[in-house]
Amino acid sequence: MHTRLLAALCFLLPSLALAGDARCKGSPKARAARFSAQALKGKSPAERYAEYVRACSLDAVVELTKSLVRFKTVGSELPAAKSPEFAAMGRFLEQWARARGLGFRTVGENDVFELSWGEGEPRLGLVFHGDVVPAPAHEWKKPPFEPYVAQGRLYGRGVEDDKGPLASTLVALAMAKELGLSPTQGRVLVMIGNGEESDWSGMAKYAETQKPHPAHVISVDSDFPVVAAQGGFVAWALEAGVGAPPAQPTPGQMRAVDVTAGEFLTQVPGAATLKLEPAGLEPEKALTTVREAVDAVRTARPSLRAEVKQEGTRLVLTTHGRAVHASVAEEGANALWDLSAVAAKLPLEPNGIQTLLRVVAERFDGDHWGEKLGVAYQDALMGRLLVAPNVLRVKDGKVSLAINMRRPQGKDSAAFNASLDEAAARLERDTGGRVKEVKGGEGARYVGDPHVADTSGPLVTTLLDIYKRHRNAPDAKPQSVRGGTYARLFPRAVDFGPAFPGDLYMGHAPDESISLENLDATTRMVAEALHTLALTPPAK
Repeated sequence: MHTRLLAALCFLLPSLALAGDARCKGSPKARAARFSAQALKGKSPAERYAEYVRACSLDAVVELTKSLVRFKTVGSELPAAKSPEFAAMGRFLEQWARARGLGFRTVGENDVFELSWGEGEPRLGLVFHGDVVPAPAHEWKKPPFEPYVAQGRLYGRGVEDDKGPLASTLVALAMAKELGLSPTQGRVLVMIGNGEESDWSGMAKYAETQKPHPAHVISVDSDFPVVAAQGGFVAWALEAGVGAPPAQPTPGQMRAVDVTAGEFLTQVPGAATLKLEPAGLEPEKALTTVREAVDAVRTARPSLRAEVKQEGTRLVLTTHGRAVHASVAEEGANALWDLSAVAAKLPLEPNGIQTLLRVVAERFDGDHWGEKLGVAYQDALMGRLLVAPNVLRVKDGKVSLAINMRRPQGKDSAAFNASLDEAAARLERDTGGRVKEVKGGEGARYVGDPHVADTSGPLVTTLLDIYKRHRNAPDAKPQSVRGGTYARLFPRAVDFGPAFPGDLYMGHAPDESISLENLDATTRMVAEALHTLALTPPAK
């Protein structure tokens, strides 16, 4: 048995000690009895369920989240079909479900894990993803797959995106069942796709073939109060041949030999590095030149964090930003912008690296909205197009720049593709043909459509009412986000949490964390949504 699976199965023991309310101690059966109709006379099933969840769910949610985080389910490193980590998490979830009398099945090659409760046509679907983005250890204060609680926050890769919300929902569902509630209007499904951060094909096939869809579908993978619209996901890449160095170094110029920025397409880079050879400069003069360029840029942008060091004959320039999810790029600090600004002040030999860095400086630096590229537009509900250059690499004699965009409604795909064609042609002209769009294979253009739900339908209005009451927010309205979740695979589906207005989303960031207060609030609101949309009191 997988060692972490064995450790994680400790959560299945019914004697988990819950802190705080004395009614929460003992087995699930004993706990539930303290919230029964006999124990809480005069209270409705909905009231008793809400009180049970409020009093007893948080510790269980934290422990289940920790168990799930310990599975290193990084799909971009090893897809679910081949990964022992996904297989082990599937076995754990099956054990968890069977122990509570819930159905479980795996669809495809670990593409989707599905937990089910009840009989008949599906009534309510709750959607999550079990994969997480990479977590480079050097960016974290503590190991990312060894979750821990500190100062009222739970830390670990996936605690917010998306294993914490999954744990909240599973605990809420289990507690409803413990109280004797039942989904008599149809089945409740918990649908966990395992490729949201890399390859959607498995979940897309599930959504296409597993019908009928539930009457109501909720993804808990975005923001509160209710996300009724999502931006279209766009992947766009540029490349240039690095080119051979000149036979003789050009006097007064140094040579860019390597560059790297970012870890993956959906994260704004927190660091960027340019490696240089002095070439036509004396080593000491080259070092001085780079330091002077850094100082010049820092004068214009005091927040610049940059360092220069020597590695043998080479100079290494590194800039530091703040990594955030690409859908909220304006809340971070793109280290590649800073690197390109410094590089623009250096006397570099012309080559592909120098040229592509100049493109970043001239067409991306300081502009989240695509104005400099000539692709900007906006929509009244969904806001502005977002443009984020996130990954820069040298490989096989080429330097490539991967760009993530989040597009609102307002332009159909044909019109938007035409604007990208024009931008690519302009860049190619500006660089004398050196920079071109990546065509075919990995990095080829992908343009997704925005997703918009019915803002006046029963699902949105029910969830919005729950949020208003729980958060004392009478003016809350449905909103749009730039991120893309599995909700877009299901017609009229929406997102409901876990991020609250005003909070910095930590889902793809180093030292990912979620506050225990927010985790608890999410559990309570998801529980009420579950009860309102799918459950009825037990038969008398």
